Amino acid sequence: MAYAGDVFEAAMGLMDELSAEGEAQTSDTAEYVLRTPAVINLLVSELKMLTGERDDWLPVESLDDIVPVADTSYALGALPYGLAANLLVDENPSAAGFYQQRYEELRAYYLSRMRAVSGNITDLYGGLEYGEFACW
Repeated sequence: MAYAGDVFEAAMGLMDELSAEGEAQTSDTAEYVLRTPAVINLLVSELKMLTGERDDWLPVESLDDIVPVADTSYALGALPYGLAANLLVDENPSAAGFYQQRYEELRAYYLSRMRAVSGNITDLYGGLEYGEFACW
């Protein structure tokens, strides 16, 4: 379980926006704080679509909310790169590009390690199994 504030702090560390005392929320990062919940919701929604998860989830409204992903390693390992990329896209496109590429690499690795889901296959044609062919 990870909080949006944890993801924000990690992203600020990546972006070199921490204060001299190591604090992420300063007057310099106030705009980032306001944009962070919307960006995290976007990234979580993207992950849910890619994994095929259709369950409802509560969107992040502040940095005190829990990030609605099942894996804390993903929340603290990949999401900070995606957040940093989206926060820097206008200010520093080259850094944003690097962070976006790293986010996509980590997301692809995470998705490749997920277990496959198996289920029954419904035979929609009927009468063709076991060599029982229909009349022509």
